[in-house]
Order: sequence, then C-alpha cells, then structure tokens
Amino acid sequence: MRHLFVCTNTIASGKPACGKRGGTELLAAVQQRLLARRAFDVKATACACLGPCFDGPNAVVYPDGVWYGALDESDADAIAAHLVDGVVHETKRVDPPG
Repeated sequence: MRHLFVCTNTIASGKPACGKRGGTELLAAVQQRLLARRAFDVKATACACLGPCFDGPNAVVYPDGVWYGALDESDADAIAAHLVDGVVHETKRVDPPG
C-alpha cells in the first residue's frame, strides 16, 4: 500500500510554509482524485514539515521513497497515478533531503 504524506505546515518560522503555499489544497485535490478512482487501498495524509521548505509544497510517497517538490493542485492527477498505478511524476520528483 502506498501512502502519500503532504506537508501542510503553516508555521513559517522564517521559511516558506508548504501549507500556506498550496500544500493543503494539493492534499484535498489528491484525496478527491483517489475517491473518484475508488482507490481505497492507498492513503494521502497531511504531515508536518518535511524539511526542504524552500522547495515546497513538498510530499513523499512511501514505501517507494519518492520525494516531490514545488507541487500544486495541477499535479493531483499525476500524484494519484503514482499512488494507484506506480507511475512516478518525474517532472516534480526531487532528491530526498540530506
């Protein structure tokens, strides 16, 4: 089962916050796509800061270990395709932090 974690942090602390930059809307859009596809065997949930704030909104897919950056609502279909079909959204794929 794949699980998407989307940063929805809204506490800026001097850095851009993913939640304020569209992370919350992205998560809602992905969840809507999953419901439309009746994909009940995957999950998409909010999480706190994933680290690379300047690259956000950020998300990571487990267990694949695929990281995404600079996401917005227009990426929802591609992210849902990764969760359901395993197709990586290469144009928004980023290296893991660290």
